[in-house]
Amino acid sequence: MDKEKESFQEDGELQEILIRFENMLNQMEVCFFDVHEFERIIDHYLDTSHLSKAIDAIQYGKNQHPGSTTLQIKEAQVYAEKGDSLKALGMVETLERTSGSNNEVFMLKGMILNQLGKVTEAEKAFEKALELSYENVGEILYDISLSFQYVNQFKTAVKYLEKAHKRNPENLNILYDLAYCYDRLHDFDRSIGFYESYLDMEPFSENVWYNLGLLYFKKENFRKAVECYDFTLAINDQYSSAVFNKANALANLGEYGEAIKSYKECILLEPENVLAHCYLGESFEKLEQYDEAISWYEKATTVDSSFPDSWYGIAVCYLFRKLYRDALFYVNKAISLDGENSDYWFTLGNVHVHLGVYADAVKAYSRTCELDPYDDEAWINFARIEFKQGDTEKAISILQDSYSNTFDVALVNFHLSAYYHLLGNSEQSLKFFKKGLKLDYSEYRKVLQISPGMQDVPEYKTQLVK
Repeated sequence: MDKEKESFQEDGELQEILIRFENMLNQMEVCFFDVHEFERIIDHYLDTSHLSKAIDAIQYGKNQHPGSTTLQIKEAQVYAEKGDSLKALGMVETLERTSGSNNEVFMLKGMILNQLGKVTEAEKAFEKALELSYENVGEILYDISLSFQYVNQFKTAVKYLEKAHKRNPENLNILYDLAYCYDRLHDFDRSIGFYESYLDMEPFSENVWYNLGLLYFKKENFRKAVECYDFTLAINDQYSSAVFNKANALANLGEYGEAIKSYKECILLEPENVLAHCYLGESFEKLEQYDEAISWYEKATTVDSSFPDSWYGIAVCYLFRKLYRDALFYVNKAISLDGENSDYWFTLGNVHVHLGVYADAVKAYSRTCELDPYDDEAWINFARIEFKQGDTEKAISILQDSYSNTFDVALVNFHLSAYYHLLGNSEQSLKFFKKGLKLDYSEYRKVLQISPGMQDVPEYKTQLVK
């Protein structure tokens, strides 16, 4: 209660100072304010993004206190906030010559240098500020870390946060920022450790439980992710992002029935969430309940008709139901909205194959391979069409074009082996057959579907018994 009373009194004092200052501006009457009062006025305007008023306060302050280092520092800070970093740096460098023992000068210099992208120089300025600091060193270390976080220098930020943490291991802000920075550095285990330390002291933080769920999701530990989201929702059952991500985790566990329940809960909280509608449709699709899936995909298109995955989901469902004309319409709709998605083009190729329009299938698979040269299935299908149309050499050429990206795929090697065998090139055929066996022995039977005669050739039989 004492802290609340003290805070209330401070707010009242600040309001009284601001009223006096703004009356002075409006009535053009000169009132006296001490340096501390001007500092509070300027900080208020900085906090509320009234930079022009902050500059007015600085000018009045400098007129009344022309030798104040504090006000000169505030002036440089205001210009840094305005984005005029070079001007702010010039002011700070002038102060450095006259007030070289003031740690605030070097703190501000470090922050401005970070704004300018001069990270190494910024760190030197901050280190100088630390040399000159004898009080509140933990807070200063934390402020330095924030400056590096703002410019995405998370490794450097962690260095200062770790030092701050040693001084104050129970500071929740430090623990939270350490967890955040380690997450950004993809050190998920350390990030989890700091979030857990946070929760040991503050177990009812819904945001920390939620962030912990995100980390376990990134680590593909979906069961733990679900547990974390459940804790989040136990604290706040309206936390829609937690409901949505819980559904995603359940879907990744293959628990589509439970995922469907969570997606529906999410839609109740966020009726315009197109992703929730779309993923709900996908969950029904995985359960082979295609009519229900199509219904939810269609609802997604009404939420946002420009979201291509909804149209694509309908196409996939029609493809599974062997309604190829319908599938063609919807996959083309998806491509019209996003022509750079290789999955859409691959499905278009499959649809054209089912419709017997091989020339269009070739174009679709070719485009798939351009967009994703590592899509071995697209390359294989592309080559298979040429083979079925009697051009075995073209099939080989296609797979050879893919080989720098697909050399480690057993089926690509086995297809090459079969095609070369059909052309009578035993040397090349055997070479790729051996490679395929090393990559995945169990896939070799698929070669026989292309070239059944290979099973009677001794050289291949010998390889199989090794």
